[in-house]
Amino acid sequence: MVRHGRFFFALFSQFRSSLSIGLLERPLVVGFFWGAATGEYTTSLYIAIFFELFWLDLIPAGTYIPPQLTAATFSALALTTWFGLDQPSRIMFVIFASMPLAWIGTKVEGWLREREQGSYNALLNWARNPDSKHLPGALILRSMARGLFMSWASFLVAVLILKQGFELVFAAYPTIFSHLGVTWAHLWVAASLGGLMALRLKRAYVILATGVILFALYRFLPTL
Repeated sequence: MVRHGRFFFALFSQFRSSLSIGLLERPLVVGFFWGAATGEYTTSLYIAIFFELFWLDLIPAGTYIPPQLTAATFSALALTTWFGLDQPSRIMFVIFASMPLAWIGTKVEGWLREREQGSYNALLNWARNPDSKHLPGALILRSMARGLFMSWASFLVAVLILKQGFELVFAAYPTIFSHLGVTWAHLWVAASLGGLMALRLKRAYVILATGVILFALYRFLPTL
């Protein structure tokens, strides 16, 4: 499953920069294809909905590199399938543990862009003296191959570390997190804060904070 996950992540990461085809890199599309490959449509799409909502606020513009959504989504899907998880209370921690991969993927992508400076200079020299018509194509293929390999390798290392960590935790505490009673509705409401933050309205933030405080008072004061 980890082998399949790293392959699909490396493939879908190319839709982010090397080959742009609409929305193929979005978590919902990733979740749909993972569900089709594993037969676990419900859990796969539920996880995809969480990531889609959570990063709704982050829009690529200019030189800003948004989080690598496919890395976090594929990691959560692969680990959930590997451990056979079906309870949102346990899947929640797999999701949270996978989220840093989105920022790690951004760092890897930034590093790859810096490495392309040499190709950019070679292309400028070629534009002044186009002695070979194959140079642009060769540069593009080399860039895609480098991105594919780095995505494959970095994702493999990150997921294996998470897999090993969860194996140790689940072996030591088999029922850990099961009693929390978290549902997918709770996770989606928490993830929808990304959409609220996208509004860029202070009044919306105040209303949100007020609602959270009132809910906390209503929920916990009777038990104090």
